[in-house]
Amino acid sequence: MSAPTLQKGLERLSFPALLATAVAGLLGIAAFGQDDGQVYRILKVGGQETMSGYLTCWLDVAPDQRTVGLSSTQGFPYRSFPIDAEQNVQEMDIGNWYAGSRARFSSTGKYLLLQQLFYIDYAPNKDRPIKYEVVDRASQKAVATFDDLYAAAITPDETTIVTLGKDGLHLHDIATGKRTGTGLDRTGNAVAVSNDGTRIAVAHRPTKEELEKLSSLRNEKDAVKNALKVGQLVTIYDSATLKPLATLDELFDKVFRLEYSPDGKDLWIHAKPHTRKGGNPNANQSYVSVADAQTNAMKRTSFPSLALYEPDFRISPNGELFAIGSQQGRFMEVHLYDRATGAMKDRFVLSYRLFEKMATKAEFPSDGRLSFVFLPDGKRLLMTFGNRLIEWTYAP
Repeated sequence: MSAPTLQKGLERLSFPALLATAVAGLLGIAAFGQDDGQVYRILKVGGQETMSGYLTCWLDVAPDQRTVGLSSTQGFPYRSFPIDAEQNVQEMDIGNWYAGSRARFSSTGKYLLLQQLFYIDYAPNKDRPIKYEVVDRASQKAVATFDDLYAAAITPDETTIVTLGKDGLHLHDIATGKRTGTGLDRTGNAVAVSNDGTRIAVAHRPTKEELEKLSSLRNEKDAVKNALKVGQLVTIYDSATLKPLATLDELFDKVFRLEYSPDGKDLWIHAKPHTRKGGNPNANQSYVSVADAQTNAMKRTSFPSLALYEPDFRISPNGELFAIGSQQGRFMEVHLYDRATGAMKDRFVLSYRLFEKMATKAEFPSDGRLSFVFLPDGKRLLMTFGNRLIEWTYAP
């Protein structure tokens, strides 16, 4: 994570990256490596048989715990279907998202929040404004569209869109479209709203004064100087007063995603080192750090990824497993970790062995982006695989 020039003051910062590198190196000889005994099947959503189109890119389970939402690339419709009834598909036209969209349900499933995805990287070394859109599922119409944001989130009461752009943090009323300034003109790269709606987490570029308060950088002038160039901090704001409540006592690489866990216990921070200034052996390396959502204290667990794209990550229904997308060589993988300890429990490799269960030649298995969801039964996980879905029974 840290470059050699960041000195010993950033030694704590380098730990997640060193851990990621070590774990990645062990994957090839892991004793729990994938074998043919894993239970899985290939789903044809809507009975699709054509190789063209419907290249899947994102999955989510609706709050009703009965519906799966599936986003595709280019101008193909957004599809949803009941769990265990993938043939019974409903379609919704959400326009043309060339490389697809990350489509997440709002708290009750009233809205979809769509975030633009890219075929090539996700601009690891620079800020890239992207498109966001909020779609009303009942009317199947977009109620808000933004073309130049760094991040956005819908509040739990589904009344407001919190946006982060070049001109800072703003609040958009979904019903009226009115934009309200927050006074936080400071820009950033990621934003998240707590499950109870009382806090807003924002990833910012640090100031010198903020860096000097970090326990790992005190009295380290050279480290502070270098951290100003490549580091970021996460600040927690009171959503009612928009006053800062706390700043996480950790210096991060560029933060691409902030998310409060579904059970409200954790704040996840996904970050990726600068590919030229980070001194990393693998340019695809990124990691998810974990903070206690209530106390704002950093936890010791960190979950690494070598995914080519910004990785998907989720927790199991019982909250015991943390899953994250990764890649080893040419194959995408889902890694399962013990959430509490950070120890790897299992992994699923989307390799050519899956061809054995292909029913026809009309398959498109090896392209696309890896996204996945745990199913509510606590036994199965769905993952994207070209124009198919893989259902993995991880707890047979």
